[in-house]
Amino acid sequence: MAITTAQFEAMTPEPYSQARYKLQTGDIMLFSSTGVFSRVIEHFTDSLWSHSALVWRVGDAAFDRVLLLESIENIGIRAVSAANRINGAGSAKAYDGKLVVVRHKLMPDPLTPAMVSEMTRFGLDHLGYPYNPEELIMIAARVALGLAGVTLHSQLKPVNSYICSEFVAKCYESVGVTLAPDVRGYMAPSDIADDPNIYPVVALCPDPA
Repeated sequence: MAITTAQFEAMTPEPYSQARYKLQTGDIMLFSSTGVFSRVIEHFTDSLWSHSALVWRVGDAAFDRVLLLESIENIGIRAVSAANRINGAGSAKAYDGKLVVVRHKLMPDPLTPAMVSEMTRFGLDHLGYPYNPEELIMIAARVALGLAGVTLHSQLKPVNSYICSEFVAKCYESVGVTLAPDVRGYMAPSDIADDPNIYPVVALCPDPA
């Protein structure tokens, strides 16, 4: 199905606290981010979407939390509260871009315990993995060559450092689901949005102050 800009703009954003019950592990959150690296991706892919994160729901009825696993330039791979990411926390302001949660048709609804375990293992095993300057240069090279339509040399392909969409795709790959393959060796958030197996779950906005 994919999700086009027109389809997204026809959706009415829902405050996070009202819509969080719709989110489940394995969903993907797409952002129109404002970071420098994200703006470059958005510009060269001619897409509304410049960042992606994997939804990870933990706990039970007594302790229910929604986290995001994401790869951030200058930080690396991290887990962050979805509520804090969207509504802001401390000195961080509420997110002022566009947000949509999408789901993949080939992912069971809900995920099997084995799939949750494997996807969680992959994500957690990469938490805190830092990007040093050399890795940032490698990522920039992947972006530049991929967007230029150049097939990447094997040594430039991601190993343990990923941009956001590559990390999400690797999490999916860990449970045997191929997400928006790109024969050039590059995966952008726009590729996720364009995947025919992707469909929208909900558009989000911060909770009222």
